[in-house]
Amino acid sequence: MTEREYNECVTAYADNVYRFILKNLRHEEDARDVVQTAFEKMWRNREDVDAAKSKSYLLPWPITR
Repeated sequence: MTEREYNECVTAYADNVYRFILKNLRHEEDARDVVQTAFEKMWRNREDVDAAKSKSYLLPWPITR
């Protein structure tokens, strides 16, 4: 995943991931922290992340990681 692809992923999915997490946690600050951590982990592992599958990488993250 390139830097550009990462930034596009953040733009495309951050809001949806946040809403998904907020729905489950029911706590805004914690939901923001989880989303930030998920994207941070994606950034650190970007060389191993297929940009075409980035949504799949993010959505199960809070549940499985």
